[in-house]
Amino acid sequence: MAKEYDLLIVGGGMAGASLACALADSGMQIAILEAVPWQSDLQPSYDVRTISLSHGSRLIYETLGIWQQIDPEARCPINSIHISDRGHPGFTHLDRKDAGVEALGYVVENRAIGAALMNRLELIEDVDIISPATVSDVDIGQDVVTLSCAVEGKETTVKGKLVVIADGGRSGLRDKLNFQASVDDYQQTAIVCNVSPGQPHQYCAYERFTASGPLAMLPMNGNRCWCVWAVDKADVDELMSLSEEQFLQRLQQQFGDRLGRFSRAGKRYAYPLARNRVDTTIGPRVVLVGNAAHTVHPVAAQGFNLGLRDVAWLAEVLARAKAEKQDVGTLEVLKIYEEIRARDTKRVTGFTHGMIKLFTSQIPPVIAGRNLGLLLTDVVPELKHALLKRTMGMTGRQSKLARGLKLKQHGQLDMG
Repeated sequence: MAKEYDLLIVGGGMAGASLACALADSGMQIAILEAVPWQSDLQPSYDVRTISLSHGSRLIYETLGIWQQIDPEARCPINSIHISDRGHPGFTHLDRKDAGVEALGYVVENRAIGAALMNRLELIEDVDIISPATVSDVDIGQDVVTLSCAVEGKETTVKGKLVVIADGGRSGLRDKLNFQASVDDYQQTAIVCNVSPGQPHQYCAYERFTASGPLAMLPMNGNRCWCVWAVDKADVDELMSLSEEQFLQRLQQQFGDRLGRFSRAGKRYAYPLARNRVDTTIGPRVVLVGNAAHTVHPVAAQGFNLGLRDVAWLAEVLARAKAEKQDVGTLEVLKIYEEIRARDTKRVTGFTHGMIKLFTSQIPPVIAGRNLGLLLTDVVPELKHALLKRTMGMTGRQSKLARGLKLKQHGQLDMG
């Protein structure tokens, strides 16, 4: 008889792998179905890009023992953040000293996070990696989910109590199961690359709003910066085709001289930007997490941190249900998760969307209002503290993992 799992995770990227690691001591039998060969450079979650991890995300990974395994050379602290509006006087400066933390966040190379997650998964006996596996059909029964898939070219089925869709923002499985998604196309594309500044970045992250969209410079080790430049779609082809020198000149014009003169730029990558949301993240024996549930604009670096909070809370709800001998795939269990996550998700998707609308507006009263807001945030402690908490991913209720508690320490769920 084929093995039947408690949990089937479709997608072995950072969200799916993190969930499996979070449930390592839960007693659940877990299968990860990943479309590309395991530990392959083809895995898009573990490519050359970086992620800005919030302080709250670091706490989650620290509780899981993942943070300690990430190569220190591949992670750089963000000690301060400078927010400004190009061509206008408004600015806000956030500092770790105001929050009383070691760092507000960290810029971490994707590949280093991927390596730490994969190494951890190799040690978990209750997790099976099924890869490369392409899911072609889903049959949701009353008591079990059956996935039809091709594994290394051979057709097979995999059964479980619950399927977690964690295969990214372009999830084919989400669409197959008729989850209704709404999309806000920003008509922007993010151009990302490494750049070398002429002056030390001093572990400061810069968020500079321009007419086309935000331009972020995030500190990296070796006095490099990771550039995330949101530009109009119409300008992408030209900017991607420029020589290194020409590209740096255009970048310098938009960013200014706070980091001196940029001298080098690495390979450029381009990613279209949109907000993608679903009406509900759960269904009978199905739940969406991470980018499959929501994608947001990279402004304020909220996207992956939001997804990791999904993972932390879903793991907590499922671990408790398993400990109480409940069926983890029932709507009764999944509704608890959805209720917990609804407020945070709505807050973050609304915040990032509002920031883009506010800071791309060229209406004079709006420009004046947003600059006044930046200046007030810089000098009013209550406003600065609220923004610091949001930046660090510490608003609202906190999962056990974010509070440093192991999931096997069962107790009352904080429904907030």
